[in-house]
Amino acid sequence: MSEVSIRSRLAAVFRENRLPCLVLNLLVLALVGSYYRLPVAAALWEAVGDFKLRWTFSFSLVSTVFAAALLPTLVQGLMGRLPAQGRLKRLALLSLFWGYRGMEIDLFYQVQGWMFGHDNDARTLLTKVAFDQFVMSPLWFVPTVLIALRWVEFDGSWARTRASLNREFWLRTCPTVMVANWLVWIPALALIYSLPAALQFPLFSVIMCFFILIITLLARRDEERHG
Repeated sequence: MSEVSIRSRLAAVFRENRLPCLVLNLLVLALVGSYYRLPVAAALWEAVGDFKLRWTFSFSLVSTVFAAALLPTLVQGLMGRLPAQGRLKRLALLSLFWGYRGMEIDLFYQVQGWMFGHDNDARTLLTKVAFDQFVMSPLWFVPTVLIALRWVEFDGSWARTRASLNREFWLRTCPTVMVANWLVWIPALALIYSLPAALQFPLFSVIMCFFILIITLLARRDEERHG
């Protein structure tokens, strides 16, 4: 694929996703604002934070499985996008990956706090967001998510998954998803990292839930447009 084609594809991804991503980030802004501005909401957030501290990685496992595996599978089933056979195995594979990924992200947030501190000043927030989105995401988070999702689609076959990781995957699929990822997660992470450490992963879970739903609905729209 030529450099011009790649730039055109990335520009198209930006145009197609900017509105739903903007809506999602306005929702996130409202949630964070409720913590800092509304005492009743702040008390609820503090209760969630206490629950997260009590259950630690069990919370991150269960909440991510619900947000990224169970709920999207339910939505896809209602939309008629799931194959008739193998639904339970597909859900099990998704739950296996997202349960692990949820605990990994939780640990990563803790490591970020250890590396850069827990202040919410501009320098700390920019450092955390930059390290997250321009180091870890392109090198690890986005490629491994895409590989894992292909592994699920190929019914858990690593041989078929490995064979699909071709030039198209690395030069088109990964950059395309990376742009969509930046549209949501750069502003969202600035808000996540502005919260106390105990509340960062709970907010991540909420965003992930809506992010996966947006991707599911956009994929459905794309299929209808080209089907």
